[in-house]
Amino acid sequence: MLRMELQFYALFMTVLSGIGVGLLFDLLRAVRRFLRPGPLLAALGDLLFWGAATAMVGTGLFLGNWGEYRFYVLVGLLTGLVLHFALASPAVLWLADRLLHAVAWVLKVLWELAMRLVWFPLQAVAAVLWRLGRGLGTWLGRRLRGPYRWLRLRYLLARRRLRRAWRHWFRGPKT
Repeated sequence: MLRMELQFYALFMTVLSGIGVGLLFDLLRAVRRFLRPGPLLAALGDLLFWGAATAMVGTGLFLGNWGEYRFYVLVGLLTGLVLHFALASPAVLWLADRLLHAVAWVLKVLWELAMRLVWFPLQAVAAVLWRLGRGLGTWLGRRLRGPYRWLRLRYLLARRRLRRAWRHWFRGPKT
């Protein structure tokens, strides 16, 4: 039989693990409410939650009573969950909501700053290059219009001759 202080320590660690699982669950609720994920991402979030909750409870069990699973472990976990949901859950949800909105605002500001520092100057350079390219294309088009027309005429004449020769060779002369 364990000494009394070790039993209280083990119970305290299981209650603390229950509070940690409740905190983790509230964080998952806040993230889901903020992001509104689809079914696939919701399932992935559930999987991550249960993996983290299992690791948290396992660590609490290992540190609290060397991994022994007894009835008081279940009582301690449920007590921790009830304490968390009764006392701290609304505050945790409010704080997590504010934190998520603050992080989203910071990311939005950083995105807009990146747009102003990178994207808008690139657009200006692209507009200048586009105008230069259009001017160069117009100038080249005027210079090459004559040779193009001459080559196109030669191509069309040669194509007509080849078609006639092809027809004559494979189909016989026209009657």
